[in-house]
Amino acid sequence: MHIERILDNYIDSRYQQFQSKICFTKYSIKGIKIPILRKIAHNLLKEYSYLEILNNLQDNSFEEVMLEGLVIAYANTSYENYLKLITNYLPKIDNWAICDVFCNSLKFIKNYQEPFLEYLNNILENNNQEYYLRFCLVCLLNYYLDSQYFSYTLEKIITVKSDYYYVKMAVAWTVATCLSIDFLKTLNFLQNNKDKIDTWTYNKALQKGRESLKLNNEQKNILQNLKK
Repeated sequence: MHIERILDNYIDSRYQQFQSKICFTKYSIKGIKIPILRKIAHNLLKEYSYLEILNNLQDNSFEEVMLEGLVIAYANTSYENYLKLITNYLPKIDNWAICDVFCNSLKFIKNYQEPFLEYLNNILENNNQEYYLRFCLVCLLNYYLDSQYFSYTLEKIITVKSDYYYVKMAVAWTVATCLSIDFLKTLNFLQNNKDKIDTWTYNKALQKGRESLKLNNEQKNILQNLKK
């Protein structure tokens, strides 16, 4: 299993230059598009067990680390093993792209919302590192904005206090997404909790809401008038 050799077949120098400009990481960037990495992960899992693949992956590049996250997400395993794999993987995340692609791929969470929420809350209560926090926030954004957890998620994200840019952006992004799902409920929440959200994050959430194609002009004007 020559994973690095497989990856090298898909290097795109133009994409490498683009990715290097928007993603700051300690890992070297080869320049392989995410849909291709997803396909590679699926193809490897057709031929090998997820453990065989993980044991053959190195941290030699951004793409190998992202591929590891995809293999974990696509693995057919137990809930307990998912948690072990995720816990071991989280320290490797050092940028928003690997974090967000990993979170977006963890579809098993839909079947384990309640216990996984406990896992996320444990991280939020005991770890203030940038990408641990962003991981939790992006998971809340992706898997906890249904009717059952919508209000909970709004309340939870404003308790996350951090000066890290990518954490604050995740909070703003989640609020903006909530506005597109239930505008009046989120608007009411913002008005009642304005003082609990730092000014930068609050205004960024409003900006992202105004940029959304899912809100109409009237709604965007309301957000404009709420700016701190």
